[in-house]
Amino acid sequence: MKVFVAGATGDLGKRLVEQFVARGHTVVGLTRDERGDEIVRDRGGEPHRGDLFDVASLVEGARGADVVIHAATAIPTATKPSAEDWERNDRLRRGGVENLTTAATRVGADQYVQQSVVWVARRPDGSPFDESAPRNTDRTTESAADAERITETAAEEGPFDATILRCGWFYAADSEQTTTIAENLETGDMPIVGGGLLGRSDAVVSPIHVDDAASAFVAAAQEGVEGTYHVVDDQPVTVADFLETFAAYLDADEPSRIPGWLARLFVGKDNVRFFTSSMPTSNAAFHEATGWKPEYPTYEDGLAAVAAGVDRER
Repeated sequence: MKVFVAGATGDLGKRLVEQFVARGHTVVGLTRDERGDEIVRDRGGEPHRGDLFDVASLVEGARGADVVIHAATAIPTATKPSAEDWERNDRLRRGGVENLTTAATRVGADQYVQQSVVWVARRPDGSPFDESAPRNTDRTTESAADAERITETAAEEGPFDATILRCGWFYAADSEQTTTIAENLETGDMPIVGGGLLGRSDAVVSPIHVDDAASAFVAAAQEGVEGTYHVVDDQPVTVADFLETFAAYLDADEPSRIPGWLARLFVGKDNVRFFTSSMPTSNAAFHEATGWKPEYPTYEDGLAAVAAGVDRER
């Protein structure tokens, strides 16, 4: 099987190249510079210089591909993201998906796989939800919802089946966000942001180690499944438990607490909304469809591996 990956140099994308190659598939990874070429080659893939906003370059790179994957993101990592920070990510989600689905149509791919996020459908009351829940967006997830809609429409009109994989909260030892959290936990600058007037209401999240997210994409492609699936580990966890466990593995002090209304002054309302809005969901549908299981079934399993590797990534 030949696979074309847009976003091949990111946390997820470089793992996709490595894992598809390890399973005997040919992988072409979209790159923008010499460093990107090196990342793809080091993992056994073939780099293709191109641009997600240049359809012709995408068609050239994806020619002959059985599977086309959109794994490109630009989710802001700034402590207090601005509107401009979000606009680049929105453009990748909307314009990038339009261009990549067009390329997939022109090269006659059999399957198109789109990365999304589970919190695009989280419930207003924080209750558990699955793939059948309607989308429930805010300004940071509206473009993710649009990307899903563009994908679905392109599949209806084009030659390929579409798979939308909504991933949980990513973490890994080489993730910029994860290493920033680790550094802030060690310096005491990563408080638990709680909801409610006194900050005592803890949000529940559904995380996924990036290694496991990548293996889910491989499983989806190899099994040829279509539709929308949630890719998370086996156990939702409160943000408080996640951060406290991570701190313990790092031998750092237990994080303090801060109410959301106060945290907005320092990290902005978008980050506060993320850390105080629950998104408990399950991988049951995807497991049933593909047999996939995460290598790190719980946040404790994954964080133990991350803590052991995070110092090596600095």
